[in-house]
Amino acid sequence: FFFFQAEDGIRDAQESRGLGDVYKRQTQSTWGLYKSEYIKMSRRFDSKVNSFSAEGKLLQVEYAVEAINKSRPGIGALIKDGAILGAVKDVVSALLERTRQSEKIYCLDKNIYCVVSGVSADGNYLIDYARGLAQDYRFQMREYINVEKLVVDICDQKQYYTQFGGSRLFGAAFIYAGYDTTHGFQLYNSDPSGNYAGWKATAIGTNSIAANSFLKDEYQEDINLDQGLDLVVKSLSKTLDTSSPSADKIELLVLQLDENKQVKARFLNEKEITELLKSCLLYTSDAADDLLCVDLGGRRIIKKKK
Repeated sequence: FFFFQAEDGIRDAQESRGLGDVYKRQTQSTWGLYKSEYIKMSRRFDSKVNSFSAEGKLLQVEYAVEAINKSRPGIGALIKDGAILGAVKDVVSALLERTRQSEKIYCLDKNIYCVVSGVSADGNYLIDYARGLAQDYRFQMREYINVEKLVVDICDQKQYYTQFGGSRLFGAAFIYAGYDTTHGFQLYNSDPSGNYAGWKATAIGTNSIAANSFLKDEYQEDINLDQGLDLVVKSLSKTLDTSSPSADKIELLVLQLDENKQVKARFLNEKEITELLKSCLLYTSDAADDLLCVDLGGRRIIKKKK
């Protein structure tokens, strides 16, 4: 009797354990289905550019801004009689042939230049689009386009791609510097959402927060060309991983008016940038120990030690 009772108890325990395993598998299956649906629903906000998240954000715009924050930096600053644009070149490989044109600073029209940061292909498309707008305006109005009007037209094109599904945002940010007879020299920047703002000095790209913080503390209105170049180079150094940048990785452009009141753009060559880095005490070489920096009226002059 006791033997059969023990056998029945073992059989009941096995059956209950089997039912427990079935219930456990069903529970896991139900939770897995619920979890997959939950993840699918949460991904709807960042899979479509025209869908707001629960926090009221367009996540694709934030992702595009994050892509720009991981690209090479660019800086712009207004000076007393012009504007300065600076950028760090993309050095992919030493085997690449050097380009004859600028890698980060582009001409949109004779009176407007820009710095690009982000996806190069997106930036090239928008640059061609802006050049077409500038040429159409000059053909129709027989004058150069106003700086802010061109910026607004580019930002309208950017904003257009934030309202329709199935499209991707432009992963490129710009700093525009230009001149027109209405407002003189101006400086703007724009982001992938289509927003733009006017600045006296600003930075975009990698470590732009540190560069903007430095510009906020050091920038002064009505600075001259030498002071502006010194400010831009020091700001670029804040975005780099090295304390001694080389001249072949930096681009600098100066916009000023000539004697005929026409906009004149000039790129600094490597020799001029090297001397500028030395004057800012950011250049290190074997010959740097023999140099002496002398401050004359706010301008630093490099002389050899006797």
